[in-house]
Amino acid sequence: VLLVFAKEDSQSNGFCWACEKANYRCSMARTPESALECFSEKHHDLVIIDHRHSRHFDAEALCRSMRAVNSSENTVIVAIVKRPDREEASVMPLINAGFNRRYVENANMMACYNELLQLEHGEVRAQFKLRASNVIFTALEQSQDAIEITSEDQVIQYVNPAYESIMGYQQGELIGKEIIEVPKSEKNKPDLLETINSCIRKGKEWQGIYYAKKKNGDNIQQNVKITPVIGQGGKIRHYVSINRPLNDNNKCDKSTERVQAESQTDIQSSKHKDRRKGSLDVKSITSRGSDGSSQRRHSSMARIHSMTIEAPITKVINIINQAQESSPMPVAEALDRVLEILRTTELYSPQLGTKDEDPHTNDLVGGLMT
Repeated sequence: VLLVFAKEDSQSNGFCWACEKANYRCSMARTPESALECFSEKHHDLVIIDHRHSRHFDAEALCRSMRAVNSSENTVIVAIVKRPDREEASVMPLINAGFNRRYVENANMMACYNELLQLEHGEVRAQFKLRASNVIFTALEQSQDAIEITSEDQVIQYVNPAYESIMGYQQGELIGKEIIEVPKSEKNKPDLLETINSCIRKGKEWQGIYYAKKKNGDNIQQNVKITPVIGQGGKIRHYVSINRPLNDNNKCDKSTERVQAESQTDIQSSKHKDRRKGSLDVKSITSRGSDGSSQRRHSSMARIHSMTIEAPITKVINIINQAQESSPMPVAEALDRVLEILRTTELYSPQLGTKDEDPHTNDLVGGLMT
């Protein structure tokens, strides 16, 4: 809490005592300059400014200066006003200056204490939630998954940058439109949309494979998860859709698979280092057996070095099955996709050229496979 009072009086003492009783950290400022400096340094949750004596400083000007600070967005600012002698004054000038509310002067310590408690459990906590919402939206903006939020009537309210990048739309083209207005892919089963809607309208989550159509007309296969957001009274208020292109997943899986294979090769190399000391030096054999240029030999060896020599397929499958047993669901699903790749892909890759193109590489790999 920051208290801004030009002079000490019973009102400032009342709020000081109330802060101490409520166990709030409290700072006191006597001038607008010191108040701004203190606020810029500590970013207070609650600021109470004395608005009773305009001859000391302009409280509304100070409030506007504080609102100009970026960190003031979630700060609650209260004006202490005089008790009206005759007609009640309008609060609009205070609101326009940036105050959240006013407090009619009352130096009673319990009145100050109660006011602080009401502020904490009302405006201040509401600002905490808004601050947390800003953090969540920052996470949405940085997410690599395409995220779409719609209203209960399935009107698009938000899409994140990843959605724009993947689908080719800009936010302004989508926000305010109904889902049915966005072009759909013809690759989905005819009854799929009806199945999804019947599920999420019951408040249940739906997850599965769905084809979406980009702005340029291309179809993209996505792993989609749609979650209804239940609001007040148990009514659905929003739907959150998280979409992950399957192509990106495959790339990620292959990259992970390659890193794991290379690590396994390094381990095997370390284990059998001593055993290989007495074996033939492949590099020296290729050097002796060829009159070709040095550049050609280096090219051959570079291609061999970049290749991953796979373990027997049964051993790979056993290792993956063991890993799945103790893995969380997303990892287990990824391993399922790895197994599917192994079932549908040749064991040895990449494809090699003809012997005329690179005889050293072909001869060596043929020997290793034998």
